[in-house]
Amino acid sequence: MEFELFDKLHLFYLLGYSLVFLFLYFGVAYNPQPKKIMRIISFVILLIKCGELFIRYKLIGEAWYQLLPLHLCNITLIFAVFGSIFRFGPFLYATFFWSIGAVFALLTPEVRETFPHFFNISFFSTHFYIIFVAIVEYKVFKLRPSLESWTGSFLGLNVIAAGVYFINTVLGTNYLYINRKPTFSSPLNYFGEWPYYIIVVEFAYVTLTLLLLFLFKKKDYKIKVNR
Repeated sequence: MEFELFDKLHLFYLLGYSLVFLFLYFGVAYNPQPKKIMRIISFVILLIKCGELFIRYKLIGEAWYQLLPLHLCNITLIFAVFGSIFRFGPFLYATFFWSIGAVFALLTPEVRETFPHFFNISFFSTHFYIIFVAIVEYKVFKLRPSLESWTGSFLGLNVIAAGVYFINTVLGTNYLYINRKPTFSSPLNYFGEWPYYIIVVEFAYVTLTLLLLFLFKKKDYKIKVNR
């Protein structure tokens, strides 16, 4: 059984997983050891993602070069998990800004398996986790974005994208959809041919993340790591 975008089942998943992570949020916010709880949650999410990759590689037989974590949400997931476990500020700032990609992914999910299929659990839990980390870091650990952290995240993403472009060239892949437009129906289809749609995406990224910056920045933006 498959679900369609924005049908009742899709909305049910969005609501259901939102409630799960709302429960986890309170578990972190009202715990005397919030860093410890975040590490546990992050480790569980890491196990879920690794389990998905193991199934796809060993049991389904997907090629290894198709499973590299080089799409934006997978890159952000790595930053979110290891930033939360090791309290590494640059990774957490990047997660804050890049989490906008997880929002769009949840609204237009590629996964079509229904709950309780493991791929459904993996997709929704990992993407909600990215947003969860951004919210927890802002609300609980008092992370405050700055123009400096925005600039670092923007430049970092573009450096990663440049590296991914060359990886795609060697492997024949299309991670980040930076070498060509995706073959499936996508909003990128409305943004012109390569490389013009990349310029549109860059503009959208700058606009949305600057909006996040100006909505949530404060003068005291240093991340709290010793709580």
